[in-house]
Amino acid sequence: MKLLQLKIDGFGKFNNQVFDIYSDNQLFFGENEAGKSTIYQFIRTILFGFPKKREIIRDFTPVNGAIYGGKVIFEDKVYGKVTVERFKEKNKGQALVTLENGQSGNDLFLEKVLAPLTKESFDQVFSFQQEQLADLTQLNEVRLQHLLLTVGLTGSERLTKMNDTFMKERQKLFKPSGRVPEINQKLRQLKKVEQQIELVESQEATYQEKNTRMSKLTNLVETAEKEKDYQSELEKTVLEQQKRFPMYIEWESLSREFSESDNSAISKIEEIKQEVRNYRFLLDKEKELLESQGEQLETQSPAYHFYIENQQIFDDLLDDQLAVESMTERRQLLEEQLLDYQESKETLYKKYRLSKEIVTIDLSDDVEDEMMILAKEEEELIREKVVLSNEKSRLVIRQKDMNYALTTVENQLSTKVVDSAKSDNKKEIDPLTQRMFSGLSIAVSLLFLIMAVVLGKNWIYLPVVILFGVGVFGFLTAGKKKNSITTSEEVRDDYLLQLSESDEVEHSLHELENKLVGIETRLASLQTKKQNWAEIYGFSMKETMTLWLSRIPIYIQLQTIQEKELEMTKNLAEIDRVLGSYSDLLAFSKQWIPLENRTTKESFQAMKQFVDEQKTYLNEKALSSNTQQNFQSQLNSLRKKLTESKHIILSLIDLPQITSIDEAMFWIKKQEMSKVSQSRKEDLGLSIESYFDLSKKYKLVEINQHLIRIKNKEDELSETISRYQDEFQTLKYELSQMEKNGSLDVLYQQRENQLSVIRDLSDQWISYKIAEELTQDVFQYLSDQQLPALLATVTSYFKILTDGAYIKVLVTNGQLYVRDKEQKRWSIIQLSTGTKDQLYMAFRLAFVHLHTEDYNTPVMIDDGWLHFDTKRKLTLFRLLSGFSKHTQVICLSSDQAVKAYFEAHDLSIVTIGRDGSV
Repeated sequence: MKLLQLKIDGFGKFNNQVFDIYSDNQLFFGENEAGKSTIYQFIRTILFGFPKKREIIRDFTPVNGAIYGGKVIFEDKVYGKVTVERFKEKNKGQALVTLENGQSGNDLFLEKVLAPLTKESFDQVFSFQQEQLADLTQLNEVRLQHLLLTVGLTGSERLTKMNDTFMKERQKLFKPSGRVPEINQKLRQLKKVEQQIELVESQEATYQEKNTRMSKLTNLVETAEKEKDYQSELEKTVLEQQKRFPMYIEWESLSREFSESDNSAISKIEEIKQEVRNYRFLLDKEKELLESQGEQLETQSPAYHFYIENQQIFDDLLDDQLAVESMTERRQLLEEQLLDYQESKETLYKKYRLSKEIVTIDLSDDVEDEMMILAKEEEELIREKVVLSNEKSRLVIRQKDMNYALTTVENQLSTKVVDSAKSDNKKEIDPLTQRMFSGLSIAVSLLFLIMAVVLGKNWIYLPVVILFGVGVFGFLTAGKKKNSITTSEEVRDDYLLQLSESDEVEHSLHELENKLVGIETRLASLQTKKQNWAEIYGFSMKETMTLWLSRIPIYIQLQTIQEKELEMTKNLAEIDRVLGSYSDLLAFSKQWIPLENRTTKESFQAMKQFVDEQKTYLNEKALSSNTQQNFQSQLNSLRKKLTESKHIILSLIDLPQITSIDEAMFWIKKQEMSKVSQSRKEDLGLSIESYFDLSKKYKLVEINQHLIRIKNKEDELSETISRYQDEFQTLKYELSQMEKNGSLDVLYQQRENQLSVIRDLSDQWISYKIAEELTQDVFQYLSDQQLPALLATVTSYFKILTDGAYIKVLVTNGQLYVRDKEQKRWSIIQLSTGTKDQLYMAFRLAFVHLHTEDYNTPVMIDDGWLHFDTKRKLTLFRLLSGFSKHTQVICLSSDQAVKAYFEAHDLSIVTIGRDGSV
């Protein structure tokens, strides 16, 4: 980005001002308060927006009420000439960006044009202020070195300031030997409380035993949770083993097929191949010599003639024998792998009692999350429905019992009413009168008794007995009516009480039925959503969504196995097709070679045996029929050379298992094929070595069984943890009951309060510590990546700034040094203030130089030469003149020396007056 023009409609003291920037090294000159900082803030505001209310920044609202804002025109390498217009009261302060081609945009488009430049990087990286140099004098050597390196690596002091802030905040909280920090104080207070607790607890042996058991349980829970976490990580590894098992099978196949020990040097293989070509040449010569003598053979085998006629075809087929055997082995491995997949699938079917028709599950994350929420809701509704249904059944039974009891009482009351009506129809005798007549009857009976005794008349005894019986009966029945009335009242009260209870039960039943209706309504709503999912994904409506979710991983695993089975089946079919084509190539020789009921591999082996037999026949019969001395001499010479060539080939290979030329040919073919396979094997090894121990053998069935064992182990650990936690809670309750004596309760509360405060403070301390270490890690990473290039650039700039007085900037053992032209090394703290300022400028400019291609942003320097004398200023200006060839430099200064330099070198100067005029 290169600034071309500033059009200020209203900003601070500037109104309707236009500043043209003609050169890459531009000076805005003016006395103090002339408006230099206003120009800097105008550029910053137009590019990045008006400051927020919370930002502490000087107010640049126009003093005369002019429109607040303006335009900045710059040239961009990608977008060409760009005009950025921004006004405070227009479009809510949003920018209007216009390109040469007429394309326009808002703030988002401006961010894209300026990227990666941001307001923060503009302020901290590409703006040079006097205050930055003034702060250097207050730093010790260590902090100064770190600051310089940070500025060079990141472009600003922000990383160092952040690190300092984190360290100060951390030390406010804790120091190892401090007394003032908060954590130190809290730890001392906690120690006192712990001592008091130990004193009180020492008096309670039972309490101590329970507390010890609680501590042990805590450790057991932690151990179990660690084991569970380990099992979880192991489960992830085993799942990855499942996923990458086809890669492992391929790697194992390549490992068995091509051993590393068989690999030889390329030059040695080329030498062997050259000797093999020589051997074949000699063999062809021998063949020609023997064929030339074919007429002299006494007897010739038809099989031999067939071999001679098709010898080239047989030779080509022999070259393919290695590929056939390799493909046959590959087919065997694929069959084994397919069997493993099938066994794994059957194991899952059997373990989870699944149907052989596996549904296709392809849930998105959103659907699965929604399903998990609704599954939990469904489970809660079903549980609540069961509880309410049980309660309803209980109340129904109770209602039936109460209805029966009420019916019984009602029957009793109706009987009492009838009896009462009958008694009302009769003449009612007062109980007192009844007792009087009863007494009179007894008295008369006694009178008659005396008369019977006196008179001696026996018949008089009959009235005595009758009257005495009537009197006794009257006394006995005198209070029964009153008792009957009392019993009826009690029955009536009991009836009313039972009737009230029956009403309460009926009310409770009504409420339960309303609740059940509400639950049924919610379940019906869930069923609608559930029905949609069941239709889409093939779930069973008879199962709960919780069961769906629990089976989804199993379904996915089964789908994966089915996909692998399909892939293996396709691969087997392709291999069978290729092997079949090889078998078809042998069909021409079925008259001489037995091919019936044989595999392709066995057919090729039979073909090789046939070829070997014909070669033997050729060597034996041909020689026996040769009678010419010259032919014999030539043949012997050729065979001697063949023997020598064979010996050379076998000695070059130098393997005990290679004893024949055919084996040597097979070995060479294998070496040629192993180049590609070895590369594939190495790639596969890198992909699976994190999940498989390549020194061991693996089977998919064993992996699946291992996964099942892991899941079972996780379930056992969960149950164990739950059991420990239950026991822990029981002991905790018992201890809380023991602590209610007062003293321990208070002390424990104090300790918990102290620990809570310490934990909060410790979390803050750890946060600051992590932040501090993170900034250090960022600094170290940047150092490792950029330090060499940075030091080279800094050295170049520092050498120019010091006029050759210092020729190198280096880092040794983590310390920053400079070396002068006499090769003397100086630490940073030994440099003068002005030299340190020059070194700081060198680091700042070096960062900008190294990132010119990334940012291509102008450098804004506001009197950034606070401690420079005239000579140092001139060297800085010379450096900036060269620096401006690749990065635009805009200087804002009131220094006459700067103005004189720009005038002497015919550089562009914009002079600003105190009133903001140009």
